[in-house]
Amino acid sequence: MRKPAKSGTGGAVRVGAISSIVLRLEKTLEQKGLTVAQLLLAMEGKGHAAIMAVLALPFCFPIQIPGLSTPFGVILIFSGLRIAFAQAPWLPGWLLVREIPTKTAYGLLEGLRKIAVPAEKILHPRLTVLCRNRFLHRMHGLLIAFLAILLALPLPVPFSNLLAAVPILLISLALLEDDGGFLIAGYLTAVPCGVFFGALFLYGPKAVLGLWAWLGHFFA
Repeated sequence: MRKPAKSGTGGAVRVGAISSIVLRLEKTLEQKGLTVAQLLLAMEGKGHAAIMAVLALPFCFPIQIPGLSTPFGVILIFSGLRIAFAQAPWLPGWLLVREIPTKTAYGLLEGLRKIAVPAEKILHPRLTVLCRNRFLHRMHGLLIAFLAILLALPLPVPFSNLLAAVPILLISLALLEDDGGFLIAGYLTAVPCGVFFGALFLYGPKAVLGLWAWLGHFFA
């Protein structure tokens, strides 16, 4: 269990997973530079969760970036399956030994710190058995892989990527911080995603687009 850091006022401030990663990377960078392998090592086995959170985030907004869902989805499928079968994140050897330029490394650490500030206000270890149980961990990985398949489909239907990406992001953040509460939220948001894609496959894109248009009248 992580020990809380002391604040300047004498109170205890929790140092979450993302902040801990930033602190370890800063020490490594000051001593001997930073390689991709050291970046993964600093994540203490949470490399999959961090990678998946970064890849899912761009699709969690109404305005989508075209052309990314399929390649990012394929990587997410691969990451989900490796979580399911308890395998470490895999990257080619030539990439693992590559040193990250100092300027880029400091920019990365600053970006991670900006993510940590809002994330760690709401994310914290709770119901940790849901995140650490080996059998449940396999289920999390399989669910992520399934959702990533839906994300990777090149469908011309509004919000299809968002519905698949949101539960992936929530589950990834939950695994990153051992937050069972966020994990439950991820599973709950996967339900409307399953309903949406079930309707899409049963009734076709035209029926779903018609449903979106009908719902749009309520918000016009």
